[in-house]
Amino acid sequence: MPSSLQTLHERRAGNTDEWLHGLCRDFSDATGWNLKFLRDSGQLENGFDRRELDWCWHEEISDGTRRIGSFHLDVPGIHQPKLSFESAHRLSSILAAQANKILHSQRQIQHQATEIGALITSRESADEDIRMRLRALMRACVCLPRFRGAALFVLAADGCSLRFRMSHHIAENDVPTKRRSLEMSQFDLEALEIGLSAVNSATHNSHFWLPEDMRTAVCVRVGNESGPIGTLWLYDRRERDITDDEIQLLRGFGNQIADAFERLVLRSERDERQKLVRELDVVASATADYCDIAERFPGCDIAVRNRSRCEVGGDLCDVVRLDDQRTMVMVGDGSGDSIPAAIVMTAARGALHACLETTPGEILSPDRILTIVNRALFRVTACQQFLTLIIGIHDNSTGIFTYSNAGHPPPLYVHEGEVRSLESQGLLLGVVEAADYSCASFPIGPDDLLILFSDGIVEARSASQEMFCNAGILAAIEDDTSGTASEILENIWNRYEAHTGGQNLDDRTLVILKGLRAEG
Repeated sequence: MPSSLQTLHERRAGNTDEWLHGLCRDFSDATGWNLKFLRDSGQLENGFDRRELDWCWHEEISDGTRRIGSFHLDVPGIHQPKLSFESAHRLSSILAAQANKILHSQRQIQHQATEIGALITSRESADEDIRMRLRALMRACVCLPRFRGAALFVLAADGCSLRFRMSHHIAENDVPTKRRSLEMSQFDLEALEIGLSAVNSATHNSHFWLPEDMRTAVCVRVGNESGPIGTLWLYDRRERDITDDEIQLLRGFGNQIADAFERLVLRSERDERQKLVRELDVVASATADYCDIAERFPGCDIAVRNRSRCEVGGDLCDVVRLDDQRTMVMVGDGSGDSIPAAIVMTAARGALHACLETTPGEILSPDRILTIVNRALFRVTACQQFLTLIIGIHDNSTGIFTYSNAGHPPPLYVHEGEVRSLESQGLLLGVVEAADYSCASFPIGPDDLLILFSDGIVEARSASQEMFCNAGILAAIEDDTSGTASEILENIWNRYEAHTGGQNLDDRTLVILKGLRAEG
């Protein structure tokens, strides 16, 4: 083809409308008949272009998927045509058919180019890009070794069976044995072990493995360095042998399919993790995974620090000013970790605050509150879920601290250098519905300390597996208790962190209540 004409055709091929209009002009100049291309531009009504009534001949132009427009032939003008109508009609039909073939081929080339782009990309891809890569790999597995179709089977979670996942040029209904046990499928098992196996129409019970119109199948291992993913079955209507080069090619495709499929699964798992994190954020917003309080209440100075091991935790910690004279302190620990513990803790906190809200003007005693919370937890939580809890009320008018303890680690009371452990008065909450609780009281004088904590503090271990215990708390305050509640808490917490080396394996709560001298 002369270079100038080749350039013209390349230029026309770059613009479909220009190319089709050019064909029509060349036809009109050569025959004397007026051939035109009209693109569809909202002219169709119920699939019919009313302009066709005015044309003596027309033909649809399509890329094989959608209608683009139409060729139409008008009667010649004043000049004598060079061909009869019959000849012009036949030639127009041939030209339209060839144009449709070219447009169809262009569409297929564009589609294949997109698939190839997905096939060779190595960037982090979106789900649809990865699925396109899988489809492109399946297509290549079929086309390059010249098979008829393919089916991909993926290992189930139990690792003992395979299930059909996708196919190429084979209808899903035609794929045999879409769910198969490895124990009963020697060909899949052989492919997973050595890389490849083959089946033909002479194989015993071949109908279990071959689609009805297929005579040969090759089963290829789909796997990578992470391990096996499944098997790829390639089918052919011919009886054929597979060459060594084809074997190497298919094994390479098996590795690539495994990589693509693994990326798709990992993206799905990542999306699930992100969804879980978002849900945990919502839970954590209602049950904060940390808490710091440093505040003076009537007759006492209180400092609180609470940290959770996970996004949400099961330690309950709250300080409530009941009125101008009384302050309530609550420290608890739900069974388990993370969400299960947080569920128990949240249920208990709701019951606790319900007790305070439903008895306006009346302040229930700590043992009565524990009885109500225990009954609520017993009814709404599972049998293996429970909570330890200590509730105390400090009355500034008398200096008396009244408390009740349901199985929680005993607090430490420090008075003039003497240390006393406050024992428990009842069962864990949520275990037995009719549990009984009692109260105990003692005075908290100026500079006396009450130290409450969860087991995440006293049971924390060092690198040598030594527990922090009460001794660790007392060692932190043996030299000086003259500071504020916040300063004392900081001393104990720093010693605790040094003991654990920052390896915190449990929820942890520490509360310091220090008696104040009367003002004035």
